[in-house]
Amino acid sequence: MRELPIQFKFRWLDDQGNETGFFSSKRGSFDGQTLVLDDVELSVANIISMEAYDERLAVSFIAGGMTDAATFRVYKVPAKDLKREVDVVRSATWAEMTREKMVQEGRGGSFRTTICRQCTATLDVSDMPETPQVYCHFCDSLTTSGPGGMPDEHEFGLCEECGMFSKPKRFTIFYFYFLVFVWGYSSRVTHRCPACMRGEAWKMLLGNLPFLLGVPVAIVQLFRCYGGKITGSVLADLDTANLKARKGDMLAALQGYQKVLERVPFAAGVKYNLALALLQQEDYERAAESLELVLVDCANYSPAYHALVGCYVQLGEEAKLKELRRVWGEDDEDVPTLDDESEGADSGLEMLDAEDVWS
Repeated sequence: MRELPIQFKFRWLDDQGNETGFFSSKRGSFDGQTLVLDDVELSVANIISMEAYDERLAVSFIAGGMTDAATFRVYKVPAKDLKREVDVVRSATWAEMTREKMVQEGRGGSFRTTICRQCTATLDVSDMPETPQVYCHFCDSLTTSGPGGMPDEHEFGLCEECGMFSKPKRFTIFYFYFLVFVWGYSSRVTHRCPACMRGEAWKMLLGNLPFLLGVPVAIVQLFRCYGGKITGSVLADLDTANLKARKGDMLAALQGYQKVLERVPFAAGVKYNLALALLQQEDYERAAESLELVLVDCANYSPAYHALVGCYVQLGEEAKLKELRRVWGEDDEDVPTLDDESEGADSGLEMLDAEDVWS
C-alpha cells in the first residue's frame, strides 16, 4: 500500500489509444476519497470500474446522473498501483452502501464480505454460500482459502485470446526486415496464454529467419510458450487440455482436465474451461451442469454466472434462472441471450456427464 495522497502525472488518450497533448502532462492525485484528474474530481463512490493495461487506465464513472468514461496514460506511478489503491477504497465504500441498503430492507443478517488476499479489495458475497474459492473482479484473481488450489494461483486468469482459464503472460511479437537500402521492424505486446502464443511464436521464428536479428526474440518467446511442458507443471496439462477442447476433441480434453484436478481438487477455472468447450458444441445441458459445479467451488465466479444465465435461457429453466439472479442480486427482467453464433466442432466421441468428470 502506498502512502496517501498519491501524486502522479498523466496524459489523456483518444479513441485510438494515442496520447493527446504530447508536450503537456497534466497532474492527478488520489487522497483516499477523491480521484483528481486535472480539473475532473471523481468520488470513489461514483467510480463504477477501473481497468489497467500497460500503464494505461480506463475509468467508468457516474457524473450528473449519467455514466461516462475516461482513458489516460499514467506517469510517475505504476498504473496497477493506482488502480489497486482506488479499488481498495471504492470496494469498501460500495460494500458499505450495500450493507445499509440490506439493513433498510430487513436483510442485514445476510450481508457478508470477504477480503481479497491478492489486492485486499472488499468483496460482497451476501446471499452466497461459503465455498473453497473466491473470485475478485477487481484484480481478476481466483484464490483458494485452504489447501487444494493452483500453485501460484494469483498468476492464473482468463486468456485475452481464447477466453479460457490458464496462465496468461506478456509476450512480445517482433519482426525485423532488411531489404538492401530499406530496413525496419515491427513490435507489439500481447497478453495471452502460452498455448495461444505458440502458433504466433513459430510464425515469428520463420518470419525472422531470413534476417536473423529477430531470431533471438522469437526463440525466447518459443521457450516461454513451452516452459510449462518442459517443467512438467500443472500448467502443461491445462494448456494441452485447453487446446484439445478448442479443437473439439472432448475426450482428450476431459482426460487432461482430470489430470489437473487429481492434483488440484478446487479449480473453478478448470471446470469453467470444460463448460466453454461444451458451449462451443452447443451442448447447453452439460455446459449448465459444469457451470453449476464451477459455482460449487467458487460461488462468486462471475464468468461462470454470466455463462450459466445464458444456458438457463436456452434451456428454458425459468425457476433456476430466477433463483440464480436473486442470489447475485440482479432482478432485471431483461436477460441477455447466449451468443450461439460460435461454430461447434463436430465430434463423434461420447461425452461424459459433468458429475462423472469432477467426481
